[in-house]
Amino acid sequence: MRLICFVMKTKMMSGSKISTLLVLLSVVMLSSLAAVQDKPNFVVINIDDLGYADIGPFGSKLNRTPHLDRMAKEGRKLTSFYAAPVCSPSRAALMTGCYAKRSLPIPHVLYPADGIGLSPKEVTVAEVLKSAGYATAIIGKWHLGDQPEWLPNAQGFDLHFGLPYSNDMGPVADGVNSDLGKPLPKQDKKKQPPLPLLRNGKVVKRVLPDDQQSLVEIYTDEAVKFIKEKKGAPFFLYLPHNAVHFPIYPGKKWAGKSPNGIYSDWVEEVDWSVGRILDTLRENGLAEKTLVIFTSDNGGTQRGSNFPLRGYKGSALEGGMRVPTIAWWPGKIPAGTETDAITAMFDVMPTLAALASAKLPADRKLDGVNIWPQLAGQPDAKPAHETFYYYHGLILNAVRHGDWKLQIAQGNKATAGEGFTPQLYSLKSDIGEKNDVAAANPEVVVQLQSLIVTMKDDLGVNEKGPGCRKLARQSEPKPLIPYHD
Repeated sequence: MRLICFVMKTKMMSGSKISTLLVLLSVVMLSSLAAVQDKPNFVVINIDDLGYADIGPFGSKLNRTPHLDRMAKEGRKLTSFYAAPVCSPSRAALMTGCYAKRSLPIPHVLYPADGIGLSPKEVTVAEVLKSAGYATAIIGKWHLGDQPEWLPNAQGFDLHFGLPYSNDMGPVADGVNSDLGKPLPKQDKKKQPPLPLLRNGKVVKRVLPDDQQSLVEIYTDEAVKFIKEKKGAPFFLYLPHNAVHFPIYPGKKWAGKSPNGIYSDWVEEVDWSVGRILDTLRENGLAEKTLVIFTSDNGGTQRGSNFPLRGYKGSALEGGMRVPTIAWWPGKIPAGTETDAITAMFDVMPTLAALASAKLPADRKLDGVNIWPQLAGQPDAKPAHETFYYYHGLILNAVRHGDWKLQIAQGNKATAGEGFTPQLYSLKSDIGEKNDVAAANPEVVVQLQSLIVTMKDDLGVNEKGPGCRKLARQSEPKPLIPYHD
């Protein structure tokens, strides 16, 4: 209708006026196009179960990670970046800019045909960036609900290629409960449907052991293809690998190549993948206009190393939630630097939105903030967060304020504050949480306990508080591949 009105108006104008109008219109259109093209690209690489010290930049002496070593030398390490203790909550925080308990209030993780998932009413980082003119893709693991209306294409992503959940969520006969080369267990611990590889919501194939071995390579190939196809306009690529989650399946080109076993093989294959992504950006002239964030969805398991942190995946100790994170953007992020500022998964969405000049949802509470001042190393940057709450499922396990951390529970089934003596740690001098100094610092204990009280009226301490939003629910959920196939 606007175009018709424009044509009718131009017919009533003189030739000179029409020429002038067309010139002005062209200038406006070109300016708008230039504004979109000037927006930075974003790549977020999220590894599954990677330990804090599983890569060279964070202290690994076992795993050879030359590409991540270079990324850290050219970028900035975030040494106090927090995820959640397990994967679904961590991914919800990244997608929604909120504590996981706010946007996905569940006690643990989601399972195939679970009947619950991330609500379509949630606004994801993909939707925020898509509204600002970005092409969006997720290549890899989703794990926020497997019913069709909850999959990535319904949550702001133009493209999804990958698994809907973890690579161990299938029947034993398909090799999902045993590492490469190990015998199959005798029976399923939990009945699960076949594991599907999806493209835009459609099942491509049933995942078998050979497919497990190919995941890193096919995800990387798909990511490289997306970057090359979309390089002329701003894009957001989310690359959440299933590696290095159990079962351990390094690619055929990598199995047996490291001197430290198949877990190291897979970490080193992940490093290769990161190198190929960064090289693709360099080769296509995109390095100076692309922010890349590398991280892990939770702390590592006992297969890897979280040194010098205490604890592993599945706990609210530092080793369960503090994850190795690197930010890279040549010319924008100071090379070879690091920051110990408190930052977290829920900061990703506000930060990317700010850099893209995209609008955040104004009708809901977000917990994340724009951490660009911390990424850019601005000397006058105020703390992004002075306080961080460690939730394990619905249970508040601990609170950190500055360098002090008060532990009030351990696990997702315990009751915070009952049957657990509060433990206080000074993370500045005791990052390994070895020395409880509560008795020597009663005033600090009281201060942190007051912060816990304020959270009761928001997310709650043991149960869902008023700040928790509703889950998506399906009364008759169906598996993506039927059980009998």
